[in-house]
Amino acid sequence: MIARKVLRPERCMVRNGKPCRACTEDIKLEKKIKELEIKIKKIYIKRRALRTAMNENHDSLIHKFPPEIASHIFIQCSPPIECVDIYFRPNPLYLGAVCQKWRQLAWATPELWTSLDIGSFNRDRAQLVHEWLDRSGTSLPLDIKLFDDGDCEDQEHHDEVINILNKHSARWHNMRLDVSAEHLCCLSGSSQGNILRRLALCLTYSPFRPSKLSTFSMKSKPSPTDLTLKRVGLPYVDMVWNNLTTASLDDIGVDECFELICKAPLLGTLKLYAINPSSDFFPIPSTRIVHPHLHSLELWGIKEQTVVARILDSLCSPSLERWIHYGSSLLLHSAISFIGNLSSSFKSFKIGIDKCDYRQIPGLLSHLSSLEFLELRSTRNQPPTAELISLLCASAQSPLYLPHLQSLELVSEFYFAWESLLQIFALSRWRTLRVRVHTGVKRFDDQKIRKQLLELVDTGIDLSITHLDWRYDMLQEEPRFMHS
Repeated sequence: MIARKVLRPERCMVRNGKPCRACTEDIKLEKKIKELEIKIKKIYIKRRALRTAMNENHDSLIHKFPPEIASHIFIQCSPPIECVDIYFRPNPLYLGAVCQKWRQLAWATPELWTSLDIGSFNRDRAQLVHEWLDRSGTSLPLDIKLFDDGDCEDQEHHDEVINILNKHSARWHNMRLDVSAEHLCCLSGSSQGNILRRLALCLTYSPFRPSKLSTFSMKSKPSPTDLTLKRVGLPYVDMVWNNLTTASLDDIGVDECFELICKAPLLGTLKLYAINPSSDFFPIPSTRIVHPHLHSLELWGIKEQTVVARILDSLCSPSLERWIHYGSSLLLHSAISFIGNLSSSFKSFKIGIDKCDYRQIPGLLSHLSSLEFLELRSTRNQPPTAELISLLCASAQSPLYLPHLQSLELVSEFYFAWESLLQIFALSRWRTLRVRVHTGVKRFDDQKIRKQLLELVDTGIDLSITHLDWRYDMLQEEPRFMHS
């Protein structure tokens, strides 16, 4: 109840040393109000007890089950992997808001509290993080996302949250840390050991380079299998590299990429985003780095040809199975030289045709005789897809060109030349291809081509055309209502 301030004078002696009539009446009313407030409080207490009984009488699900089964239902309704923002759905706090028994059950189910997203620092957030992690028990692995841009007005509670996280570092399993350079070193954990397997270190924008004072270094050195570094160079990460199998590197020097490849003998998947020229931390290899376990290579948004050429000229990946090349430039001789070291295990190639000379792609593909899956992608308003498909079809006149190709995917956000599909299926050896088109174009403008494509589908051609935003069959124009 909200305390009400008495507005009359504290002492009223205006009539023979006694309160006036108005003050006397007000004193009586105040006494009645207090009595009524006590009664209302008792009514609320009784009503809460009645509502608990109502929940038990009318909830035919949770209250009828043994606690261990009800807890399992709660767990199944909670997100299993993605971190949960503690102020937004889906959130176990909402389970506790249903009724007292649900709250007691949710609070006593540690599995509900193992995922956490922390995006601000204040007294309430620090207290909630403390309670949240306490409910997660002492042994279950934790998935945590932390966003800290360094612009924290409440430094006391910022440090409190960091200290709480460090106390639970022995259970860190999947950690994404978006932190400022000056706070990178604060998450040092404890010396209890750790089970950290997925680690993402993403440096929020900072006008200065990290220093040795901002190195990520835990008291118990982590040995993750999955690592993401964004604007955090290798010299500022202290970890064991021997177990690393997946690495994503973003906005760091190309020399640091090579250093990581050399440090991680088990590396199987390498994703490189917007890689820069050498940062001069490590020497550039003079010979190719032979990496027998690397089976997937992705190059995204690397615009400088010299950087792409340096990557391809410095790698030898005999076990490579998949190569993704999106939004990156391409030097034909470097790409052909890189392909020369691949084996028959190479099956999948995805390339964005906007940042490279599309006329070179057919010649490049002629060196990929083992290729089974090909994707061509464009984000231009007027992509050269039709010209490229014409060149591919001309090359495919030879039975030795892409002899094992089974699947072709064409992705075009703004425009697609439908007549090029007729050109593909005009080749007898490509009539068995599985062709998938994903486009931002919502409808066919040319109904004649649509009719021809439908006739091909009726003869057994494996063709699917879907919209990029909403998955529906554009040939049949039947919505599937599956968001891509």
